[in-house]
Amino acid sequence: MPPVPTEPQRPADLPPPYGPNDSGEPGELGCLRMVIGGPLVLLHLLSAFLVGSAYMVHPDGIWDDNAYTGISAVCFIALHVSGLALLLTLTRSARRTLGPWWLLPPVILILLAVLRVKTV
Repeated sequence: MPPVPTEPQRPADLPPPYGPNDSGEPGELGCLRMVIGGPLVLLHLLSAFLVGSAYMVHPDGIWDDNAYTGISAVCFIALHVSGLALLLTLTRSARRTLGPWWLLPPVILILLAVLRVKTV
């Protein structure tokens, strides 16, 4: 008779690389936060700069196609940068290491970029 399959192991049942880390090293989690959070902060800053630039440009009138094109292009790039940051934040390692508040900056920046494109 073949063995009955058991339910898969949960992360708490696995050894330290996948389960809880009881090594007692206090700097290990902080280093991982820096490795994951550092690029995310840079992406958030870049996206915030792009969205801020889109809000600083004011078209002279309906005929100012260059300003409208520039605002659309900057918002397009900001949407992609914030989308990349959101995808990186949604990875499993980032969700476990960083808190859920890290999802707020890319979502807010995406909403601001969409709002600027819609209201220009």
